[in-house]
Amino acid sequence: MTGKAIHISPVFMALILTGCAVDKPRPFPSPAPLQTLSGVIVERQEQLWFQPCYEKRWWPVQDFTVQQELTEYYQQFTKYSHKDLYVELQGAVDVTLDNTLLVKNVNTVGGTAATCHFRLDDILFRAAGSKPHWVADIYPDHVVVKSINPLGRFSFKTTAVTTDTHSADVIFADETEAEPAYTVAHYRESGDEKSGDKRRQPSSRKKPFDITIIEKRCVDTASGTLLPLTAQMTFLGLSYEGCARQGRPAITEVAGFYWYQPQGGHQVMFKLSKDYKVQLVSRDSFGKAVTEHGQWQYLQSGKLIFSMRDAEKHEYLMLFRRASNGQLVLQTGSDRLAALGATFQLWQPSDLPGGQRLPAENANPTDKPPLIKASAFVEAPTQQPSSLLPSAQPPSLLTDTLLEDAPVQAADIDDELLNEIIVDDNDHH
Repeated sequence: MTGKAIHISPVFMALILTGCAVDKPRPFPSPAPLQTLSGVIVERQEQLWFQPCYEKRWWPVQDFTVQQELTEYYQQFTKYSHKDLYVELQGAVDVTLDNTLLVKNVNTVGGTAATCHFRLDDILFRAAGSKPHWVADIYPDHVVVKSINPLGRFSFKTTAVTTDTHSADVIFADETEAEPAYTVAHYRESGDEKSGDKRRQPSSRKKPFDITIIEKRCVDTASGTLLPLTAQMTFLGLSYEGCARQGRPAITEVAGFYWYQPQGGHQVMFKLSKDYKVQLVSRDSFGKAVTEHGQWQYLQSGKLIFSMRDAEKHEYLMLFRRASNGQLVLQTGSDRLAALGATFQLWQPSDLPGGQRLPAENANPTDKPPLIKASAFVEAPTQQPSSLLPSAQPPSLLTDTLLEDAPVQAADIDDELLNEIIVDDNDHH
């Protein structure tokens, strides 16, 4: 009978020798303020690395989450395949530790780099469930529910419900006893609904529409995705449960740097600021950088319009279609800058210190696990591993784009044009 050598990493051996009690959270060592970040993690050479959405740099990761659950989730989702995994986390970069990202909490796990494109523009929350499939988008004064059974799109006028306490005893479908749960938001029907299903009569409703968002971790049964919030909904007299996540202001999703590199030509770059200003930099026939200014507006149609003024003070307009992956496609503009149909890539540089290129994969891969198998020492996350299946499940209603599975492209920009924008920023502040 032949045996097979088992690789034990130095850190793995240290846990054995010292009897380290990893069931208790390690103290977070960094005095730097925590930041909420979204992006992807990937394993290279037995090290986790993190890249924020629309960034080009990577940061090495140290896992300070309870029971090293970030490492555990990565292993369960990727099965040691070196694939990227979308996460939303809280952490801080410690400049005394070679600009390592120290992760304290993980809020969302599931998806790939394409999940960075997922839109939650200008909604407060999105909730969804899969038994049966339903999605509820929550706005300040109304909630839109899309449902398979009953089939239709329903809009309810709602008002926020306030309570004297921040917590309540809640009993979930998979539990027998009530537990304290923090209520993040609660909305109740305040008027007649507008229904896309004309076959249903309002008199068929037994209870008013009601939806509550609770701060309790939730696993989306359609994809295995971990999400930070749980939703409870009363819809057409029936009770539903699902997962939820917060929306984002559209301006934070659109603002950033955009660049276009025509084949054989000069790069064009512009910056969209959160104060709705445009700074556009291109090159003239002599190769000299030229800066132009204007204002941008995000239309309800999902398009962006620029009101620009060139170096000779001539006014012109540019109209862009916002693609599902965050790119801007030129539909109307100046031929001297870019041809119609030109696609501008989005780049949103983070303010994290440090960052570097992602190391290459191992030159001589082996069949050993690339990371410490955390579950050998710690209890697995409360969710069943069988529910954390990344690719064999249907797309999540909460995390996948459902539109275009295009990867996030790292910025390959003209540094001189970028410097022109930075200098122009300083001159106008």
